[in-house]
Amino acid sequence: MTNDVEAAGHDPLRKPWLLDFRSSNGFILATVCVAIFTDAFLYGVVVPVLPFSLRERSGIPEEDVQWWTSFIFAIFGGAILVGSPICGWIADHTSNRSITYFTGLFILAAATVLFGLAKAAWVLVISRLLQGLSAAIVYTVGLALLVDTVGRDSIGQWMGTALSSSSFGLIISPLLGGMVYAKAGYMAVFGMAMGLIVVDVLMRMFMIEKKTAAKYLPSDNAPTNGFYGTFTDAQTMENDGSGPSRDDQRNGDLGEDDGHYDLFSEQEDDPLIRKRPQPAQANGMPNNPSLEQEPSTKPKSRTGLPPVITLLASPRLLAAIYGIFVNVSVLGAFDGVLTHFVKLTFHWNSLDAGLIFLCLAIPALTGPLVGQLSDRFGPRWIAVAGFALTAPPLILLRLVEKDAVEQKVLLCGLLVLCGCTLILIVSPLAADLSVVVEEKEKENPGIFGPGGAYAQAFALFNCSMAAATVFGPVFAGLLLERFGWKVMSLALGIFATSGAIPSLLFTGGWLFDKSEV
Repeated sequence: MTNDVEAAGHDPLRKPWLLDFRSSNGFILATVCVAIFTDAFLYGVVVPVLPFSLRERSGIPEEDVQWWTSFIFAIFGGAILVGSPICGWIADHTSNRSITYFTGLFILAAATVLFGLAKAAWVLVISRLLQGLSAAIVYTVGLALLVDTVGRDSIGQWMGTALSSSSFGLIISPLLGGMVYAKAGYMAVFGMAMGLIVVDVLMRMFMIEKKTAAKYLPSDNAPTNGFYGTFTDAQTMENDGSGPSRDDQRNGDLGEDDGHYDLFSEQEDDPLIRKRPQPAQANGMPNNPSLEQEPSTKPKSRTGLPPVITLLASPRLLAAIYGIFVNVSVLGAFDGVLTHFVKLTFHWNSLDAGLIFLCLAIPALTGPLVGQLSDRFGPRWIAVAGFALTAPPLILLRLVEKDAVEQKVLLCGLLVLCGCTLILIVSPLAADLSVVVEEKEKENPGIFGPGGAYAQAFALFNCSMAAATVFGPVFAGLLLERFGWKVMSLALGIFATSGAIPSLLFTGGWLFDKSEV
């Protein structure tokens, strides 16, 4: 006799090992965090190493080191900028995000091997180019996978955790890179990077997406919690009437459309799934055509425009991606100039230059807390406070100008303040970006097609980060070379304040009309 799982086309005897754990919210979050941390780590691990390796391994003259450093970091951002929209479109049109995920993994491995073998500067450029393409995939698909997994009420906390791992990886990697390079040399840095990739590979292979796991479970074992559900045995969907019946399953009505598996098509608490509207006569009202609603299976309208264009028409989304651009530009500026500055000013080696980034790394651990605050109080004022409070310590960096103990303490203190304020920006804006997609779908169901547009929204997020990794190091490097440290720090402080105005007006919706996206 055909059972529930066989009706879905799967042999129940071939149910994956530890399916519940491998498809759980916690493990998916951990996998995405490790993937994002790995990409961020491999981006930043060369920050304290590059100025020294360019001189010692590649034979670049000292006067050209700053230019090559900024250029190599800019290449990374350029690759993300080009690759992210393509990756977002592919991810939204692919039923299994893991395939795209593994493609990014192979590219990352190739980039790391080139990094280890590189002696000529042009090989380092190719390595960073491939690494940028990998980051385009990991951030775009990883953040979209989080939105697939959890609901709107807790997305800020989850985004805060994921992006905290990115910030922490971005900042802790120069510290570890400098320490390892100083104690064990260049190849030891390469070995550390490869070890992290192995962990990343194993976790990505072990993870099972929600919609893939749902195909192996009968309906009476699959209550939902989030967009694709969390699987528990506490209660059954069929018993409480909110899930599909067994007869529906046998008839093949499992909600599978264009490769996207939707297990509970009528789940009321799912923010992506709308209840079927009833005609006006069902409530004893006159049959007024103006009051009748179309069935939820038909979209109200399709603009004919690509989802990316539709998304870019939202000021709320533009405010989010610009705020991300400002935040990452400031961090990128530190990556591009801080190591070189302390080397020339304090005569520090790569170990000392790496340790200074610890001042920025420790505050990055508070990302989940910031996400929780955003979920509770809304993203607007937290983001605005982040921009407003970042400017003063950036401007005060101009006071650091000579080799003295008190100057070193001042630099460390100001960097800690910058780390505490910058972490207030990313989590609220990333969570708000996902809400824009959801609100657009509510206004016009089906506007983005069956695949949705979460991956493409985060592709825009990724493009913003990519542009920032190009702009930040180059902008700060040019200012430092032509006008000096004081002018550079002042310019960064003014630039940081520019993100406050759009966030004030549009983050969380139009300031004077909360219902507008």
